[in-house]
Amino acid sequence: MRQRQQMVQLEQRRPEPPQRPVLQVVKASTVAAAPARVTIRRAQLTDVEQMYRLLDGYARQGLLLPRRIQDVYRNVREFVVAVDENDAVVGCGGLRVYTPVLAEVVALAVDERCHGKGVGRQIIDTLLADARSFDLVRVFAMTLQPVFFEKMGFATTNVALFPEKIAIDCSGCAKRATCQEITMVLDL
Repeated sequence: MRQRQQMVQLEQRRPEPPQRPVLQVVKASTVAAAPARVTIRRAQLTDVEQMYRLLDGYARQGLLLPRRIQDVYRNVREFVVAVDENDAVVGCGGLRVYTPVLAEVVALAVDERCHGKGVGRQIIDTLLADARSFDLVRVFAMTLQPVFFEKMGFATTNVALFPEKIAIDCSGCAKRATCQEITMVLDL
C-alpha cells in the first residue's frame, strides 16, 4: 500500500520545465594551443604510454610504421622526448645505432599542436648531437617527409646503401614490397 501511495504522489508532481542549455564560448586558441615552453630530455619509462599514443596516431594515418607498446618500452633508451611545461610528451624521436659509424633517426613524431614551432628540429638536433658524441660518421632516416629532413641538411639517397637496415628491419617489414619511404642521409 505504501509503495502505491508513493507512485501516486510521483505521478501528481508536475514535471519541471526543461532548462535551456548554457552556451559556453571557448576560444579556439585555448583548445589547440601549442605549449608555451618545450624541453627536450631523455625518454623515461613513465613517458612510454604517451609516446606510444603519439606514434600510434601517426601509424594509423599511415605516416609511421606501426609498433607495439612493448617495442617502445624495449627501445626507450634510444629516445628523446619533447615535453611541455606540464611534462606531457609533445614529441619524440630515437637514434638507432647499427655500427660504430652508422645510425638511423627513428620514430620522429610531433604533436600537431606543435607543428611549425621547431620541436622536430630540436629533437633532430639533440639526436645529431648524440650521434656526434658517439663519433658516428653517418646518420640516415626513412621518411615520408623529405622536405623536413632536407631543411636539416639531409640528402636523398638509396636505402640499398644501408644493408644493415635492410637485414635488421626491412626484411621482415609488412610494407617491404610497397614501401614509399624516402631514404635521407647526413654525413657528420
